[in-house]
Amino acid sequence: MKFKDIIICLLVLVVAMLASVKTYLVFDYKRDFVYLSEIQKSIDLLKNENAKLSIELSLLKESPAAVSTIPREIENEKD
Repeated sequence: MKFKDIIICLLVLVVAMLASVKTYLVFDYKRDFVYLSEIQKSIDLLKNENAKLSIELSLLKESPAAVSTIPREIENEKD
């Protein structure tokens, strides 16, 4: 009877350890996913700002009133 009790205790301990590892991995995955999601939002925001600036720059280049005020550096820049 004592041998069965020891085996059962060891199995319960192994199951508890596996459950703890699984819980840790799930929360670690979720933390990484949230972090990557925040980075993706930042990238999208920067792409949106870059697109707005490109449109604004092209409008400035095509505007007849602003043609004389655009520096040569902007005209030579290619994105």
